[in-house]
Amino acid sequence: MSAFTEANRKAFDDLSSTYNSQPWQKAISSQIGNALLAQKEWMGVPWILPTDEPGRRDIRLLDYACGTGSITQVLGPHVSTIRGIDISENMVTKYNEAASSSGLTHEQAHAVVGDLFTQTVAPDLCTSEWYNFDIAVIGLGFHHFEHPDLAIKRLAERLKSETGVLVIVDFLPFEASGHHHHHHHHGHKHDNQTDSSLNSEHADPPVASASKSTDAPASSSTEPPQPAKDVQHTVKTHGFTPSQIRDFYTAAGFTPESFDITALRESATLHLSSGPSERKIFIAKATKSPTAWQKLTNWLAGGQDTVREQFRTDRVDAQAWRPWAETGPDREVWGVGKNKEEPWGGFEQRAEKKSWNGF
Repeated sequence: MSAFTEANRKAFDDLSSTYNSQPWQKAISSQIGNALLAQKEWMGVPWILPTDEPGRRDIRLLDYACGTGSITQVLGPHVSTIRGIDISENMVTKYNEAASSSGLTHEQAHAVVGDLFTQTVAPDLCTSEWYNFDIAVIGLGFHHFEHPDLAIKRLAERLKSETGVLVIVDFLPFEASGHHHHHHHHGHKHDNQTDSSLNSEHADPPVASASKSTDAPASSSTEPPQPAKDVQHTVKTHGFTPSQIRDFYTAAGFTPESFDITALRESATLHLSSGPSERKIFIAKATKSPTAWQKLTNWLAGGQDTVREQFRTDRVDAQAWRPWAETGPDREVWGVGKNKEEPWGGFEQRAEKKSWNGF
């Protein structure tokens, strides 16, 4: 574990007892939760439906940098299996306590202490249990990652090829001065709902609204908001532009055309030791590319469809299956009763027939 990652681990261990306890923190979590639900279909995941027969489908969620479980709380009802990973032991303890108190079994949902971005990943995280997820989500943790490009590549490895979706919830670029931090990644503590779509080719914000704003009040009392502890030293990147996020996804092997990004309409207000700070939150998603074998299989399947279409017996042929048919009066075609010495096209001979050997 690098010194930077260790600083993050310690900071969030210390924050765990008061994490998401302030009204402004809860408001941000509510904003993000509402936004994710509003964009649920946009993500392209085959969610579990209320009408599904129990156990018929297994839709798996990886909640990375899970914190106390804000992402799990929002998307949990729409999947069947949830696994969380966080570098903070105290955060993982809080997560598992919350999952258990919600009536979820260990098999349905639990988190472990771990780091997928180290040079050598722990063996416990290399078993089949930690692969083939339908969706992985990072909730306000991406700006804490020391190497965001590596992070996306490592998470891509944990998704199902061709259908697995990676969702990132984080900030658009923000000022780095004056302790711009909140209580961050684990359980996302910012912004409200997903409202504005972003042009993935540009770094500037929103163009169109994607959902209704349902921000909760910053505080339900007259008492001044309590600022979060200073964790500015744990921030690696002060926000991301849409083009940066797009390039990260593409380099990690996600399908370029599947990439999309949207921004929440309302800014999130963080109460920091340096004072209030407003930030814009985005939600980005992309689907993992198919493997070479899957591409070949898809190509072959497409070829089979083409052949089947060409040989359909119910097709109506413009010539009624009569070779060489013409629009005018039917001409006699070459048949078995024809003189074999007549040219194949059925035309009258114009030259004297030579002997068989051509001399």
